[in-house]
Amino acid sequence: MNPDRNERKPTFLPPSVPILWSKTKTVGTFTMNTKFTVLAGIILLSLGSIAYFSSKETSYTLLDASELAASPAKYQDDLLRVRGFVKLGSVIREGKTARFVLEFNEKQIPVFFTGETLLPDAFKEGTRARVDGYIKDGVLVSDHVEAKCASKYEADYSEENK
Repeated sequence: MNPDRNERKPTFLPPSVPILWSKTKTVGTFTMNTKFTVLAGIILLSLGSIAYFSSKETSYTLLDASELAASPAKYQDDLLRVRGFVKLGSVIREGKTARFVLEFNEKQIPVFFTGETLLPDAFKEGTRARVDGYIKDGVLVSDHVEAKCASKYEADYSEENK
């Protein structure tokens, strides 16, 4: 066996040039590992920025109507999700929009519903509601309202279990 045969040296380089053998393939001036690392970094940075900005847009401060009524100026720049009960006799529908009062623990906050979505069928005076929106001039301006279903369904279920 010829010892020169196992050692593969390029014939186009002079013997004085050291050869660093690497298992990575070079393409242009970058190795494949470098290109992969840069590509993985770009993908991770993109996914991270998408997660950061999308969570920032949809993060709500969850409050009861009594907490918001106590200090509405404190939450002036926040997106809010407010829970409470629709006050009896307070609902005024004006086409697609509506005005009503949300109350909890005897404290009240006026709400203006913009009508961008529909009010749910279960939305009635005296029902529990969750309202998403922001404070403007002491009024909770909302584009989304959810109402809790009537408790008659819960009563039927509890009577069956007796």
